[in-house]
Amino acid sequence: MKILFFIMLFVSFFTGIYGQEGIPVYQDYLTGSWYLIHPSSAGAASTEQVRLTARTQWLDVDDAPSLYTASLNARVTKNIGVGGIAFSDTNGNFSQNGFYATFAYHINLNARAYELNQLSFGISAGILQRKLDESSLFNPRINDPAISGEVLDDTYINSDFGISYFKGDLFAFVTLKNALPVRRDGLAFETGIEPDIQRTFITTLGYIFSINREFDLEPSIMYINIPDIEEQLADINIKGYYKFNENSNLFGGASYRLNFDGAETTPNNQNVDIQRFGAISPFFGIDYKDFVFAYTYTNQIDEIKISSSGFHQITLGYNFKGKRNLRGGLRECNCPAFK
Repeated sequence: MKILFFIMLFVSFFTGIYGQEGIPVYQDYLTGSWYLIHPSSAGAASTEQVRLTARTQWLDVDDAPSLYTASLNARVTKNIGVGGIAFSDTNGNFSQNGFYATFAYHINLNARAYELNQLSFGISAGILQRKLDESSLFNPRINDPAISGEVLDDTYINSDFGISYFKGDLFAFVTLKNALPVRRDGLAFETGIEPDIQRTFITTLGYIFSINREFDLEPSIMYINIPDIEEQLADINIKGYYKFNENSNLFGGASYRLNFDGAETTPNNQNVDIQRFGAISPFFGIDYKDFVFAYTYTNQIDEIKISSSGFHQITLGYNFKGKRNLRGGLRECNCPAFK
């Protein structure tokens, strides 16, 4: 019944909501689930996971970007995991919404099933729709052939592939997102400008240190490379878990994001400088029994930025244990991110 309830919640939450090239990569994976980025983690945790996230930017700016996601991933047999993600991403007159379905296969490399030594493979297929609403931009007194005054839309499919490895307290992911070339001719302003191939390579490596019986520390790093637009980013993360009773813990930490490429700026209208995007994102949350709540604040540390109000994100979640027996019992690892 719990599974049915959350599937219904998952569907109803996104019915009628409309919202960039796949799901934007923010820090929601640190408070929500690794599955939001890496398809090979569908069903990898020892609990089934439902997550809802809501992110908004620059509260003092009209029509600022916002992102909503709903995800569900679960183990359905001893080796097979499945998942689904719906999302809505809006930015002024532009919006994108979509849905991904995921299949993952998990191989236990140890003879004893309760020891975590797992190799996982995952594939996601997605259908996405992008819209550009030009109705508010149209002025009948000005003849601008680039503005039709209509709502332009473009629908296409794409796919993500990933592989992951979990060994005790060590975890590693390699994921290829937007694997398929896509013709994007539905939006007039993009024709011949945006590349048809926008593959994104994401690599993550982390380890969980047990400081004592109550406290675990999880450093990790994520590297993002988008070769077709020559963009490289990295997240350096630190996350801590404090267990205050058998079924609940507090967690928190921070993430620092750096863009290696940068852009040219002229802050004094004379000299040309290179500004590299940088942001720091502190976060905190609580796992209370099977419920999850978390908050993330992101602040740009660039010299030039649109607003100083930052980005705000809320994560709500629930963990249910309907298929826990499929993994052969409890695992011999700290791995709080995968319980």
